[in-house]
Amino acid sequence: MRIRIALLALLLAFTFSCSGSSKLTNSAVAGAYEFVVTSNVTGGVTLVEANIAANGNQSSAGGTNQVQILTLEKKVWYVNGICPGSTPGQNSLTARVAGNNITVAFNEGGYVFGGGGSITGSSIAGDYSVSGSTCPDLVNEVQSGYPAGTDIGGFVGNPVPALSGTFAGSLNLPDGLANAALTLTEDPDSSLTVSAQLTGPVDNGTFSLTGSAVGNIMFVSGTVNGQTLSLLGYFDKVGAYTGISNSILVFDYGTLSSAGLLLKQ
Repeated sequence: MRIRIALLALLLAFTFSCSGSSKLTNSAVAGAYEFVVTSNVTGGVTLVEANIAANGNQSSAGGTNQVQILTLEKKVWYVNGICPGSTPGQNSLTARVAGNNITVAFNEGGYVFGGGGSITGSSIAGDYSVSGSTCPDLVNEVQSGYPAGTDIGGFVGNPVPALSGTFAGSLNLPDGLANAALTLTEDPDSSLTVSAQLTGPVDNGTFSLTGSAVGNIMFVSGTVNGQTLSLLGYFDKVGAYTGISNSILVFDYGTLSSAGLLLKQ
């Protein structure tokens, strides 16, 4: 799974323009994208979210504010991917564009991989294959007919809009269950401000959380009643994974556990 994610994130980079308008050019790519990676071996779906900056014909992104990864496999969510490296969440990628071709290097939490591909319009679609991976997900759960450490599948990448709006529901926070209304405001530089109105046995009031919008992911933190709260939320516009359109699946980034589902108001 680790290498699969890598190759998808690699290909992700060539879908952005210098202006950030999610339009491809022959010189470089930049913008916010989501890649949906589907494994034919494990059946898992990996979401690679990234904000890419361009410099000439080279593009790059790095760190938790620019690259985030989620994997859904066998109805279980894995924050940072199902097989993260030694520094989970510290992802990066670099890319070089020549015409409609691209070469990319991706670092997923300490594991570096390279690859290449082609681009068409503002969307990317293709296949990938991996062999010799030591990721336990591929070594221990290989289906019949696939050698250990092998993965093959397909991917689709598309640009995503800015995160905004108010989302409400119940969240399981460190101090207990609370009713929450989160209002998201994304700036042009992808910085994200969240006004969190909480009502619960302990957490009551309005609190400010700040961080980044990374593709379709909200990654923010702040102080609630003297405690640090870090949240990662995935915005599912069409309900492909949550079953409800315009919803945000929220995780407590401190524990990597699910905190609840919020619906757009």
